[in-house]
Amino acid sequence: MNIGIAQITDSPVGESEITEWVQESMDALPEADMILLPELALCGYDDPHRVRRLALNKEGTVLHGLARLAAKKRQALVFGYAERADDGLYNALQAIDDKGRVRADYRKIHLWPGHETVLFQAGGGFTCFALGGLRFGLLICYDLDFPEAARVQALRGMDCLLCISATAHGHEVVPRHVVPTRAYENGCFVAFANRGDRACVGQSRIVGPDGSVIAALTGGGGASVLSGEISLEILERWRQGHAYLAERRTDLYPL
Repeated sequence: MNIGIAQITDSPVGESEITEWVQESMDALPEADMILLPELALCGYDDPHRVRRLALNKEGTVLHGLARLAAKKRQALVFGYAERADDGLYNALQAIDDKGRVRADYRKIHLWPGHETVLFQAGGGFTCFALGGLRFGLLICYDLDFPEAARVQALRGMDCLLCISATAHGHEVVPRHVVPTRAYENGCFVAFANRGDRACVGQSRIVGPDGSVIAALTGGGGASVLSGEISLEILERWRQGHAYLAERRTDLYPL
């Protein structure tokens, strides 16, 4: 499976522009079977007023339009947005398959201290979904800093962790070291889609289960795209000699 990442520097300015804006990223990655867009891609990250204005109902017409776009392009689509729910706003993610079916909805569990905790409600659970013979786990930005968040999904059979992010300057350790560490310690692929605007470090990447880089944007921020191949065969070869999950001492620790 080919995974594509669109590292963005902007976001739509209104609901009417969202579908066309997303299609531009999809058009730039014709080889990709699945395309990832970063955290809060559909509304932007730093402006609370804009986030509230562009918050979307997950059952609304805008997201239904993106589902139709995914089916038309025959590409799966994973994107971040602000979800408007009855009990407040959530920093959310939706995964749509290449037939336009919603495969997963996820709400960020670990909110970054500060404006996120004021603006959003915290999510309450993890979710995985299967596509193309692989099982995908989901995290958003700060979630990745907690090893348990990835591990609990690995124990549910995760093959590839999809993490969308708005990792800021000063946190270069995340793409350079945390991302490959999560891959290595869980024996899985990790696809990390970061924002590339002035506040964020960029450095989106895809890494293999041995922690090696499959594809990366290493020059820092800016708008760009990348893609890389992942496969169950690569995972199986690696896991045969590195059965970390099977060799855990669960009598001493649960994860």
